[in-house]
Formats: sequence, C-alpha cells, structure tokens
Amino acid sequence: MLNFIQYLRKNHLPSDNFVNSIREGSWLKTSCGPRSPVGSVLNDSRWQVASQISDIPFIDHTYYGEEEIFNYKEELKLLGVIVDLSGNYQVVIDHLKSPCLASLSAEAFLLIMECIRYLKAPSNLLNTLKGVSCLKTSIGFKTPAECFLYDKVWGCILEVFNCLPVIDHKFYGEKIFSYKDELKQIGVVIDFKDAIKKFACVFEQKASETSINQQHVRSLLSCCRLLKGTDYSFPSDFSLIIGKFEWLHTSVGDFRCPKKCILYGPEWKSISSITCLPFIDCNEKCGLDEYKEELKNIGVITELKDGVRFVPECLNFPSDPSTISPESVFSLLECIRSLMEEHKLSIEDGFRKRLSNNWLKTHAGYRSPEKSLLFDSEWSSFLNPTDGPFIDADFYGPKIEVYQKELNAIGVTSDVDNFCSLLASHLESLSDHDTIVKIYLYLHEHNWKPEKNAAKKVWILDGIKGGKWVDSEECIVHDPAKLFGSKFYILEDIYDNNDILRFFHHKVDIKNKPSLEDYVDLWNDWGSSMEQLSYEECCNFWTSISIHLSINEEKKLDDNLLMKLPATSENNEIFLVDKKDVFIPDNLHMKKLFEREKVFVWYPQHNSTALSKRKLSEIYRKIGARNISESVSKEESSLMNDDGKLKYVDPNNIFSLMGLVKLTLGFLACSSLKMEPKKRHEAVQSLLNLSFHETLEPIDVSYSLSLSSGGVITKKANKRVRWESQGCKFIIQKMDGDLGDSWKYATNFSEAISEGVLRGNQDHVPALSELITYGFFLKFKNEEIDFLMESKNLQIDLEDEEFLSSAFPYD
Repeated sequence: MLNFIQYLRKNHLPSDNFVNSIREGSWLKTSCGPRSPVGSVLNDSRWQVASQISDIPFIDHTYYGEEEIFNYKEELKLLGVIVDLSGNYQVVIDHLKSPCLASLSAEAFLLIMECIRYLKAPSNLLNTLKGVSCLKTSIGFKTPAECFLYDKVWGCILEVFNCLPVIDHKFYGEKIFSYKDELKQIGVVIDFKDAIKKFACVFEQKASETSINQQHVRSLLSCCRLLKGTDYSFPSDFSLIIGKFEWLHTSVGDFRCPKKCILYGPEWKSISSITCLPFIDCNEKCGLDEYKEELKNIGVITELKDGVRFVPECLNFPSDPSTISPESVFSLLECIRSLMEEHKLSIEDGFRKRLSNNWLKTHAGYRSPEKSLLFDSEWSSFLNPTDGPFIDADFYGPKIEVYQKELNAIGVTSDVDNFCSLLASHLESLSDHDTIVKIYLYLHEHNWKPEKNAAKKVWILDGIKGGKWVDSEECIVHDPAKLFGSKFYILEDIYDNNDILRFFHHKVDIKNKPSLEDYVDLWNDWGSSMEQLSYEECCNFWTSISIHLSINEEKKLDDNLLMKLPATSENNEIFLVDKKDVFIPDNLHMKKLFEREKVFVWYPQHNSTALSKRKLSEIYRKIGARNISESVSKEESSLMNDDGKLKYVDPNNIFSLMGLVKLTLGFLACSSLKMEPKKRHEAVQSLLNLSFHETLEPIDVSYSLSLSSGGVITKKANKRVRWESQGCKFIIQKMDGDLGDSWKYATNFSEAISEGVLRGNQDHVPALSELITYGFFLKFKNEEIDFLMESKNLQIDLEDEEFLSSAFPYD
C-alpha cells in the first residue's frame, strides 16, 4: 500500500483520494496497538528522550521491518504519521506518563521545558510538574516550588545554608539557564526578590534554633560584600530580621543580635581582661575580622569608642587583682570618660556595685574605689603616700593623675570629709606608731569626727608586742588621781601631743577623766579583789569623789553603789570593810573605846579644802555609814541587889542639890526646849525623888557593837556614877581626889543627871551635860549658880521659884 502511494507520487498521479480514504482507519500496528496513521509516530533516535516521559504510539518496526518502514517516510507523513520531533511536542504532552515524571533525567526535563515553551505553557502539564519531584538539586530531587535557579550575581545567598535546594546546573548544563521563564511557570524561584524572602524564612528558623555557625556567618558576610554595589540589596524586611534575631554566637556563650555583639580587635585587648564583653565567637580559620565593614553595616560594634556602653554591664574583674595591668585600668578609665562626656551617662548603682571589687592597687593593698584615695601634694605636709590607702602611683605611673575626674566619679576620694573618714577607717590596719600619730594629727587638723554609732578603736603602745588596737571605751584621756592604770588605758601616758589628746576627747568622745561611775566601779573592784589600800590610793580616791560631788551637785552616791568603806585602826593601816561594819566616830568616848578595832572610817591625816573630815563624813553617811553613837548598845550592870555595899549619903554633903535643880530648871525653861513649867517640874521631880548612895565598887558600863557577820565587839568603861531609875537611886563611886579623875568624874556625873532628866529628849543631853559639868566644879553653890545662869542667859520663872521653895523649905 505504501509502495502504491509511492508509485503515484513518483508518477505524479493523484493520491489524495486514496490517502484520505485509508488514513482514518485503525489499521497501522503501533506500540500502543492498532492505530490510525494520524497521530502515530515513526520512531528514530530523536524520540528516545521523549519515550522516557510519554507512551507515544510508535509504528512497530519489528512488525514492519526496521529498514523497510523508514523507506516510506514521505508516504507515512501523507497518511498523517509524525516522522519528526521538531514542532511536534504536542504528541509528547498528549501521551505523558505522569507517574514517571519524578527524578527525570536532564534530557527529559529539558525536553519538557521545550514542550512548555512551544506549546505556550499548557496548564495540565504545568500542574502535573508542580506536584512532582522532577528537578535535581544540590540536596536531591525536589518539586519545582522548592527549587532555586542559581544566579551568578545574587546566588551567593543560596550557598549560605546547605539546606536550600538549588537546581544542579552542572547536571542540566548551561542550557537550563535559557528556560528561566518556563522554570518560573512551574514554580521555581528565579528572581532575587522571591529568593530573599525564602532565604529570610530559613534564616529566621535557623536563628530561632540557634543553629547558625561560624561558616554560615562568614558566608552571609561574603554575600553581603558581593551584593554591595549591585542592584540586589537586602530589602528592609530582611535587614530587620538580621538586626532583630539573636544569631551571632558570642564569647560569653550565648547568641545575640548584631547590635549587642562586638568584633574583637587589638584595641579591645586591655579592657577585655577585666570584662566579659560579647565578642563574636570566631577562630582564626573563620577569619571574620576581614568582614569588619560588613559586620558594622549590620549593627555589630567594631570600634572601642562605640562599644564603651557595654563596659558597665560586662565589667568582671578577675579573682586575683594582681593580674590586672595598669593598661587595663587606664582602658577602663577611658571608657568611663567616654561614658561621661560623649554618652552623657552617670555611674549607675549596678555599675557602681560591680566597681566595688578590690581592683585598684594602693599602698594598703588592692581596694575598691570607695576605699581608695588619690594623693594630693597639699597633704604632703602631714602625710606620705605610703601612710594610707593611696593609689600606688609607682605602679600606675604619673598617667593615673590624668584620670582624677573619672576616679572621683567611681568613688575614689579626694574631698576632705570623705578623705578623713576613709583615712580613719584605714587606721586599724596600721601598726606603725609614728604613722598613726601623723594620721591622728591630720584628722584633728581637719576637725574630723566619726559617725555617732561607729565603732571606735584607739592605738595603744605595748612595750612587748609593739602595740594594739582597743575599744575607745577602754580608754580615758587623763587620770589625775593615777588610780585607773589597771582599768583603763591612759592616753596621756602614751601620747604627748595635746592636739591628739583633745582630738580623742572632743571628736572620738573618749572620756577626758574618769566619771563618778568609774570611781564607783574601781572601788567595788578593789573591794572584791584586795583587803588593804595605801594611804595615797585612798586619799586620791576620796579626794576625786569629793571633787566630783562638788562640781556635779546633781550627782549623788546612792547607798547601794558602794559595798565597802575604808576603815582604819590605831596603826593607820587602811582596810576595805563592809560598810555595815564601819562607823563614823561622832562620839570621842566611843572612838577611844573602840580605836583598836577596824570599825571607824578612814580620814586623811591632814585636812584639805577638797577633803575635809566634815565633808568626808557627809559622803560616808550618804553611802550608808552610821554614827558610832547610834550603833552601840549599852548595858549597865545592876547594883540594886548590892545594898550591903551601898552607903547612903546626903547629897548636900557633896554638892548643893538645890543649886543643881535650879540650874536644870533654868536650862529647861530657856533652851530650845522651851518646856512648860508643869513639865519642867515633872522632869526635875525625878531628880528630887532620888536617894544618893556611895560605893567603893567600880561602876562599869558595857558597850556592844554588832557586826554584819554576826559577831559582837564589846568594850567596858568605868562611869563612876549611875542613875538607877527603877529604884530611884543615884549611886556614886567614891572619888580618890585626883584632879584629872575629878574632871572625868564630873563628866560622868553630868551625863548621868542629864540623861535621867531628859528622857525622850536625848538630843539636848550634851548641852545640859556641859552646863551641869560647870556647876559640878562650883558644887552648885547658889551664888555661883546664879552667876553661871546669868552668863549662859538662863533664868527661872516665878512658878519655878515657888517650886524650889516648896521642894527646899529650909534653904
């Protein structure tokens, strides 16, 4: 049949009718079964690629013969058979094998691109390709929408991360770049605008996962450099992402955004040793330092002057301050200067707290700024730089003085008030006496005073150990009495400079002299630790007590303050005795009687204005000492039962009883008693009722003094007379006529009469006794008694005259 058609053609015979009659029938055997010639394909090598992706109805060569069938190309072509691929891409599309489109070979994919181009992007083909992993990329076969077509200018962004599927142009060859439009139609990212959006998403994800490494950073920076000056600059949205996300790993171990990172350089060396600055973490191989400009453009700090704001938060002194070099300190001070002048920042609490470590080298060791001083030449007249915590200029050199303003700002002291306080606080670390004296003089000169409740220490020289610091409460400035050497440190014995002594008293509030309370404590300490005192100690002590009470009249010695008082015996030794067992010798007879006992208070041998016996007695009484006269108990042995030894005598043979009664009435009437006549008469009536007796036996009286221990001291005295009130007898021991004894006799007589008459009015006994003693030596003669009464301004009333007349009718 084909031969027939070929014959007609060669002979120029009409063949149309015949061709048309047979071209529609399904009589042609193909790879897809019997088909009509129209749409069937004569296969040759050019259709080999197409056969990979389409089930094309190829004429069965085996059936028709491999060589024979190709002899009839023109005849097959007249019948409608497709004999050439060029321009016949529709048949490829019509017979596509959809499941076989994945993982296409380069030739097959490029054939499809040709089909799309010449068939005007058929929608069915485009849709089919979009859902198939048909493109080979740097990370395997991917769907077109996942893929990027590399661009020689901006394609560097696709190389930053190894996760972006870039079309493998080595696999497809350079021809792939001629199909940009076709690739774009199936979803491949072709344009920079779209590529950067997808890159931004990947960057954001990586940053969120903190998985951006040094190589990624270097690649990105390299890309920034390559794109500079081209039409492909990063859009603002992506620039915001770069600046916002924390994607740069730093030397402090975390990820931070660019503006919070620093690119390390030589100028950072000094400050970096005392800080934990967020330098970008990079090794020498990474070489990020060559991208300084690119890093700066994305916000990274690349200059020290721009990064000083990091220093306050990142300050981190080493644990060993001796490793801090002067250069590091100068670098820090330069940063502080910049913060203050250019950034107008103040030294805030957080920064000040971090600065409070001991990092400044001073002559007193490493210290914080608040405890350091900057030496000024104006202080040289008082101090040397080595006398206090002055910044070590030998270590830092003269350059340190350039930073006085910055040092003051961080707390280094230069004004006098703070200077003095800091210098004073340094004192306790010193042990050189001369240096300490210089500092004391400086503090005095500048009128410095410690805070009210501050603990105060004073340097005390110690001959053995050199010296020590003690609490100010343990010191006094002066010890006038030289008594407190064992209780206080006496500063006048240590410091011979009056300015220092005034400083201690007026500024450090050390007591100038011992107080009354100190004397009380000292006395009680003596009382508990010793039995005897020296005369000098006792005299100085009680003189000081007397002066204290004279100057401070409002001060009183409570009777509960002192438990013991000084007592003395006839050998003048001074003992400390319980105040209940020591007495004021207000009665000389009792004093003589008990003088060998340690019962009488001590008095100085010589009266002085500051310490008279009268004043000292008043002090003793306030403390609780009692008068001896009020403390002894008297016991008289009774003579009532010794009638055989008593001899009645007429008193008028010894003295004039009337004169005695008259003198007594005159005293009762005219003394301060001012007794009424009736009571006067009753008082002397007891005298008139007496019967007088004489005895050769001694008339003794026992005086007993009870002690707090329970013991009793008893002394006997011969009284020579006694008024026995129970028997109304007045007993007289017979006199031997001795003059000295007569005076004693008269005294005993007068006391006995006075005590008997003035019962209940004992305060007036001494005055009446003295008056009767005068009368005794006058033997109470009437004329003599009248003269005596006149000299004493005494007289009796008419009632008394009448009483005397009735009592002595015969006189």
